[in-house]
Amino acid sequence: MSTWDGSQITFNADMPGDPVYTYNPSQILNNGEIQYSGTRARDRHNLALVAWDNPDQSFSTDKEPVFDEVALAESGSVNELSVEAYGCTSLAQAQRAGQYALITEQTQTRCGTFRVGLDGGIPKTGQIIAVADPMLAGRANGGRISAVAGRVITVDRDIDLSTGAKLRVNLPSGKTEARVITSLTGRRVTVAASFSEVPEAECGWILEYDDLKTMQFLVRNITRPEWHQYQLECIQHEPSKFDAIDFGAVVDIRPISGIPVGVQAAPGAVFVTQHVVIEQGIAVTNMTISWDAAPGAVAYDVEWRWDSREWVKVPRTGEQSVDVPGIYSGQYMARVRAVSALNVSSLPATSLLTNLQGKTSLPPAVTSLTATSLIFGIALKWTFPPGAEDTQRTEIWYGQANDLAKATKLSDLAYPQSEHVMQGLLAGVTFFFWARLVDRTGNVGPWYPTGAGVMGQASSDAGAILEMIAGQITETELGQKLLEKIELIEQLQDQVNALDGLKAYDPDDTYEKGQLVVGDGRIYQAEKAVPKGTPPPNSDYWEDVGTLLETANGLAAQVQTHTTEISELNGIVTAQASNMQALRAAYREDDGEGALADALKGYNSAASIVQEAVTRAAQNEATTRTITQLTATVGANASQVTDLREVVSTNQASTASSLQQLSASVTSANNATAQNTAAIQQTATAYADTAGKLSTMWSVKMQVTQDGRYVAAGFGFGIENTEAGLQSQFLVSADRFAIVNSMAGGAISTPFVAQNGQLFLGPTFIMDGTITNAKIGSFISSTDYVAGQRGWILRKDGTLEINGSGAGGGRLVVTNRSVRVYDTNNVKRVQLGDLSE
Repeated sequence: MSTWDGSQITFNADMPGDPVYTYNPSQILNNGEIQYSGTRARDRHNLALVAWDNPDQSFSTDKEPVFDEVALAESGSVNELSVEAYGCTSLAQAQRAGQYALITEQTQTRCGTFRVGLDGGIPKTGQIIAVADPMLAGRANGGRISAVAGRVITVDRDIDLSTGAKLRVNLPSGKTEARVITSLTGRRVTVAASFSEVPEAECGWILEYDDLKTMQFLVRNITRPEWHQYQLECIQHEPSKFDAIDFGAVVDIRPISGIPVGVQAAPGAVFVTQHVVIEQGIAVTNMTISWDAAPGAVAYDVEWRWDSREWVKVPRTGEQSVDVPGIYSGQYMARVRAVSALNVSSLPATSLLTNLQGKTSLPPAVTSLTATSLIFGIALKWTFPPGAEDTQRTEIWYGQANDLAKATKLSDLAYPQSEHVMQGLLAGVTFFFWARLVDRTGNVGPWYPTGAGVMGQASSDAGAILEMIAGQITETELGQKLLEKIELIEQLQDQVNALDGLKAYDPDDTYEKGQLVVGDGRIYQAEKAVPKGTPPPNSDYWEDVGTLLETANGLAAQVQTHTTEISELNGIVTAQASNMQALRAAYREDDGEGALADALKGYNSAASIVQEAVTRAAQNEATTRTITQLTATVGANASQVTDLREVVSTNQASTASSLQQLSASVTSANNATAQNTAAIQQTATAYADTAGKLSTMWSVKMQVTQDGRYVAAGFGFGIENTEAGLQSQFLVSADRFAIVNSMAGGAISTPFVAQNGQLFLGPTFIMDGTITNAKIGSFISSTDYVAGQRGWILRKDGTLEINGSGAGGGRLVVTNRSVRVYDTNNVKRVQLGDLSE
């Protein structure tokens, strides 16, 4: 094996040797985790063709075949390997080279990878190490030294010893040595001879027994994933292979696990019988499955089958028989597996196919089935009769027609469930229902009811439905946004107000980054902290951002600022850039006192335009926002137009929003301290996140406040996630909502008006309607009504006329005074009551 360690090439031979160091779980990182793997089966060859220099053929290259007969018998095919024995002139040596290649591949199949601390630098590539893995060994065989007193070593855990056990210890110098153990007292181990140097506490130790050895690995590769860690990649080392190669001895595989493995014997025979028991006065047929005990078994897994149905498992038992209650007539078979103390299962032992006479009757019918109306749903409830305790499930079938032949299955409901709710139905929808029971062996009972089904109808109570819908609307984001008051955006007002109070540069003051000053009609912004006596336009400290013209009567200003910043908070770096542009004009009356007036009162009228753009990016978030605001004021009267657009994306969600506002306010004519205001706002938002939540919203709102009275109107569209999933809605908020049509001649009509909680309809055609209560103002009639001929009519005065249609038809007239029946020739045949009518 050749290795490059960064400075030199090292060659190592695979030859007998002792471990140079030992490792156990207390030294291995990741809670002692060792990642095991195996070599591929196709890489384990059974025929080696060794190329060697044959002296009998003038040292020309010859091929010597070497076979592994055991591996050939196992695989049943030849897997050839070519071996180059450079400089080999001995046939025996060529055979040993072939044996080495084949035996190494067949015996050294286990690979291991694990990480250790700085002691991983002790072994070198090509050297042998010993590794203790208690999970594989089945007993504690490694740890760290707690204390040392001469030949007495105190270990850190309880251990079991057998004759001939050895203690192998890592010494402070980095070597490892083994000593025979002579006695054990508690955790104090006494060895037969002292170590070459005194071990120290926290040094690693491992135990080797005659019947349990530690694993030996050959180090193939060493890496350092981190500066304080070493990762060792190893392959199994089998010391006994060298005697097998040189002398033909049997390879004695080292026993590295004390966990016994083997095959559990199956039970001798399995029997199926039946007997009858009385439970609460009812005769019940039980099946008994029994079997002969299996040697070494501590438990049994039992399964049974009725006819050609699926196998049914019985809970694991330690007895030699189990009972299955309530069986039905049929052919039964059982199979039993024995389970050892190590949870090893045997092959199943199967009984003969046995005919048993069990329960032969079908399940009874349910005793009742009722349907109750719910809002957008129907609730079903049924009851079970006596003797239905072996019911497995209830089948519910339904259909729109009262015909069982056209019904479909609604659901299978496990016993003893006796209620079910259908949800998500249309209001007033009608279904018919039937139910039947199915027992645990698959027998199907009769239908209930046997003829016409039980009718169920979703609620058509408009009052309750409207109340529920109103509650759902107020819970949605669109409903909340539509009903809340408009809040004016004041985000840029501070920048506008700052232009009114700008002061000239003062050499005795210091200034912070971002402060504004005036000098020679120009506006300057501090780019960083400014010391005293550093006036603008010093470009090292100041940036020219605008112009200011100010007199006693007026002010005109233009400002454009740019800001860039990169900051770090809690390890998160945020980059931000912003731009602000502002135009400001203001006027006030001059009271003759000049600067005094400037200081004592504000401006009578002012107008401004401000635009701001901000971008920001951090590790998991990016934001862009623009705001444009137009403002005009005269005294206490003001108007404003604002346009806000913003997009935000994070590693979990994205949002895009747009908002436009128009507002105006004046002083109330009836109350000098009150403001009458009017505002309009249009909002659009789109949202999506990685959790599957999606929503969109677009709305227009307007509101007016006059002398303290607030009135609002608006409408909006939205799609968002609700408890029922994605739902779209169109909402209108107004005292009056109407559809207006223009008529000939300029007149208008309103066929649809909603006002004060009432709905007014003009001429209306309804295909299908459900009415809780109705009041007829004049009459109600069929569409084909002709007096005295066909159709029917019911008048407000209580008169009822019913005319038959088709051959042999007649008519019926009912008034508050009489009942009259006419034949098809309009001849009166019957009259009851007042005969003079």
